[in-house]
Order: sequence, then structure tokens, then C-alpha cells
Amino acid sequence: MGYFLLTPEFIIMWAARQRYGARYLTKKHIKKHTGWTRTHAFFLIMGGFTLHEGGKPVRILEARELEELWRAGRIQWPTVSKAEIADRSKGDYLSKTIVLFQTTWFVGQCIARGAYGLTVTELEVVTVAFASLTGIIYYLWWDKPLDVRCSIPVHLLDGRLGDIVGNIEKEETGPEIILSEKISVEEITERDRNMVVNPNTLPTTPIQVDTSTPDPARTRIQQFRAFRRGACEEYGTLFGHAYVFIGFPLKRFVGAFYDMSECKTLGNKSLRVPTFYSSYNDDDHNEDKPTRPTVCVATIFGAIHCIAWSFHFATLQEQWVWRISAILVSALPISFIFCAFVVKVLYAEESNATWKNLCLKFSAVLLVLLIGPLYLIARMALLVLPFMALRALPPGVYVQLDWVSFLPHI
Repeated sequence: MGYFLLTPEFIIMWAARQRYGARYLTKKHIKKHTGWTRTHAFFLIMGGFTLHEGGKPVRILEARELEELWRAGRIQWPTVSKAEIADRSKGDYLSKTIVLFQTTWFVGQCIARGAYGLTVTELEVVTVAFASLTGIIYYLWWDKPLDVRCSIPVHLLDGRLGDIVGNIEKEETGPEIILSEKISVEEITERDRNMVVNPNTLPTTPIQVDTSTPDPARTRIQQFRAFRRGACEEYGTLFGHAYVFIGFPLKRFVGAFYDMSECKTLGNKSLRVPTFYSSYNDDDHNEDKPTRPTVCVATIFGAIHCIAWSFHFATLQEQWVWRISAILVSALPISFIFCAFVVKVLYAEESNATWKNLCLKFSAVLLVLLIGPLYLIARMALLVLPFMALRALPPGVYVQLDWVSFLPHI
């Protein structure tokens, strides 16, 4: 919710990535598996299927792993129905429809007030901006189950998991089976063998430790003290505390934006998916599609704030802060996407020319030190100013809209 208030565009990008991924997985498996729907694809992306070996959970199944294991004959394809998945969801079509009806009613009231010359506050304009995003998110996640807590086990049949990759290589697979270019076959085999032989043994290296399942015997205070002690031993007392209270929270905060736009692997997590996760998509044409609705939504979101350009403000300074912030919120996302596109094109270049390195550094400085902070400051200003304006509201705010007078009558 906090990220949605500060950067709703990234939430839209994350939701769009999941929708495109679910649509791709639906088209890919609907012909081979009867009853496979977009809800199943969303459930798979959410980490809804867990691989079990010997009755014990091994890890969450990603989309490609599920297909590879099924093709190798090591698992049976999940036969759960759409109704069973919907039964696990905390939301249904009725609840979603009610929310959309309430949102539409509020937006309609604001439009009617403006049409008949009644005062509309800045807080109502901000609410309309966020309400408009609600419809987009509901469209992108309409078939996605809500708040499912328990996954469905997929049991490994006879045979060791470490032999799966070797068997898959021997088969004449079509273009649909594509192993990741970033992970070699030996790495996958060794990882899977270790997970099955010792499923309850955590690796010793800090990078591979699954932080999603902390030791239940230790309280949160004990875990925090252990983390602080380790940081002080590694960086020293002063820099260790600075890392614990400043560096680590900032790293987690900024890292979430990268996950919303790029996260498509489980990373070091084995029994849960990352918060802002989207399935790997074998269709290269879909990689850049989520950026298109993101840019459009960002521009429209900022333009809605410009409606209050000439509204009543307590001071002239607050009015100009609102105007400047609305312009920045409308324009900076386009600049951000442009800089990210330049960085992507430059990374694709094979040359190591000096101009390439300079352009990369300049684009990175613009993104991290200029565009990002300016956007966050503008967003925070647009969130604070509407509440400050409540201290001096004009009298027209308290005039209620009489809908009965607008209806035809004798």
C-alpha cells in the first residue's frame, strides 16, 4: 500500500507483467491440459504449487520447472479445478463488483459537482486519481486469486530430482522448452540434488540462506540483535549501525522498484515467492509490453492532479507547489522510461567505447539522483497538500449535491 501511494506506476507495471505472464501461460498450456485457465496461470505465478518429495516440501514450482518435471515424467500435472482455487481465494466477483461500483459512484459524484459549479477539494481530486487506478488494477488482476495462504502440493514421483535435467536434455524437445541462459545445467542439477537429499538443511553461505523462513525458536528482537551484531562485525561499529538503520532499509526500499519491473526468479527463496514476483516469460515480444500501459497510466495519473490547477488554496505558495508537483508527476515517468530504454540499448552494445560508459553513468545518475528523488518529493507533496488544505476550506465545499432535483419530474 505504501508503494502504491508513492509510486502507483510501478504497481501497475508489476500487475501488467503478471497479467501478460498469465496470458502467455494460459495460451501455452490450455491445449494440452483440459481445464487450465488464466486463474490457474495466476495461481502458478503466485507460488501456488509446491514440489513435495517424500511428503516434505522442497520448493515452490516456477512455470518452467513445472513443465520440465511434467515432460520428464517426474510429476503429474496438477488437476485442481478453477472452482477449488476460487474457494481458497478471499475475494469473488461480487466483492470486486461492489468495490468497482463504489469507486464509480464516487468518481461520478466528483464529476457532477464540478459540472454544476460546486466546489471540489484537492483531497477529492487525489482520491479520484487513485480511484481511477483501482479500475486498471482490477482489470489486470480480475482472474487472480486474493490472499491465498496455502499452496497445493505436487508430489515427486519415483526417481531423484537431480536426474531430471539430464533426462530432459536427452529428449527431443520443441522450442517451448528453453532453459535459462543465466543458469547452467550443472548448477541446476547440483541445486536440485542438494534440495532433495537434504531438504531441511540450510546452506551455510549467507547468499543462499532462505530468509523467508527464519528460525521460529528466535524472537524478532533476537533476530534483529543477531543481524546488528553481524553488521557491526563486518563493517565496524559506526558503519555497521549506519547500515542497519539507514543502508539496509534504503536498500530494501529501492530494491523493491527493481523487483516490480524485473523480478522473474525466486532468487534465494525456496518456500515462497518474492513479493513483487512475476513468472519468467519465454515470449521475448512480451518483455517490453508492460511499459506501455505504465507510461500511459503515469501520464494520466499526473494529469488528473492538474485538474486542481486553479482550485482554492490557503496560500499562493501551496498552489504553486501543487502545480509544479503535478507537472513533475506527469512528465518524470516519461523521462524515467526514456533513460531506462537508453540504458537497455547501451547494455546491448558489445563495444566497450568510452562514450558508452559515459552515457551509462550519466543515465544512472539521472535515474538515481535526479528523476527518482524529484518524483518521490512531488508525490509526497501531492499527498500532504490536500490534508493541509482542510484547515481553510471554502463554504461551497459543504453544499451537498441534490440528485433528486436533476431527475425528471412532473
